[in-house]
Amino acid sequence: MTLAWDTTVVSRIYPGGRLERHLLDCAHAGEPVANTPPTVMEVARGLQATPALAWFIRLLTSDLVEILSLDRAAAIVAGQLCAMHPSPPTGARRKGVKPEQRAGWVLDIQIAACAWTHGRDIATENSREFEALRELIAQLYPDTSPLLVKPPPTV
Repeated sequence: MTLAWDTTVVSRIYPGGRLERHLLDCAHAGEPVANTPPTVMEVARGLQATPALAWFIRLLTSDLVEILSLDRAAAIVAGQLCAMHPSPPTGARRKGVKPEQRAGWVLDIQIAACAWTHGRDIATENSREFEALRELIAQLYPDTSPLLVKPPPTV
């Protein structure tokens, strides 16, 4: 199954690096890596005013990456998850002040909702929060396949 890469993974891709080579291998095998709009937003924000932003935009507009939509179904699931757990379960472990922690949590919720509604597993280094989201999705939709949380690819 094609994985959706969380921001913790996508932010480590760079030209000529191991993850870029892995991404190319996946695309050539007919399984392009999936990303979500919140992941794209977070990485583009971090790359703003750097030469790597142009490379990242070219990567995103190629056939090497599939962007999963934050569509109606994902938005509904994300809204339900926000209502169930408006604050991050890890609390003080997140970087930044409380508003930044909550904003990051909402983006993680959107990433999980996009991946799950599109039938994708999530690859992340942030397993604790995505495991919590997996449990919340299972509570909301007990008769469906769960969100699977996997470690980043080792290359």
